Amino acid sequence: MGRRVAVIINCSRRKSVNDEQVVKRLGGMPGFDLEREDEYRKLLSDLMRPALDMYDGPEFRVLRRFRGGCADVFVFSARYGVISGDRWIIPYDAYLGNADESVLDKWMAYGNPDLNQLVSGRWDYVIIRLTKTYMRYFRKLVDPCKLGGDDLHIITSRGNAFNCGNAVYHHIRGGFGDSQSVLRKLLMEKCSFHP
Repeated sequence: MGRRVAVIINCSRRKSVNDEQVVKRLGGMPGFDLEREDEYRKLLSDLMRPALDMYDGPEFRVLRRFRGGCADVFVFSARYGVISGDRWIIPYDAYLGNADESVLDKWMAYGNPDLNQLVSGRWDYVIIRLTKTYMRYFRKLVDPCKLGGDDLHIITSRGNAFNCGNAVYHHIRGGFGDSQSVLRKLLMEKCSFHP
């Protein structure tokens, strides 16, 4: 049996659903208003997708190629908090760089549906790819140093490191090409198949 791998990545602004479809129905895009989730889910049910399919940033394209393999994907979403890549979500527009600390209260009241699954998992290998802004909020929910055994890999820009004795840092220049390449390489090392 292969090693249990968790990948934690922040959401991407690019979604697989066109914003215009959502705006036409709602008059605007859902954002941090998580308390209206049930209403939005009814109105946008045909536009919902699993998180791994909803987000369409370059790193998500890499992760989709490894779907069904050895990795469990968790997305740190500005709207939802911690969600599984398999969780069905609505299209939205929210960015933590535009948020304040009150977003933490919303996640605790309405969000973080897969936080317990992440922190209680027995991961042999953890890959974290969060921007500096998202890492700051993530660390308010989870101590990343306690997620994995001896294999904790953090893909980050320089200056975004924190003190984890068991972490291997993969510093990137900030471009998505660098992070895609490192993410693909790490997954190929740990997964039994190479897409």
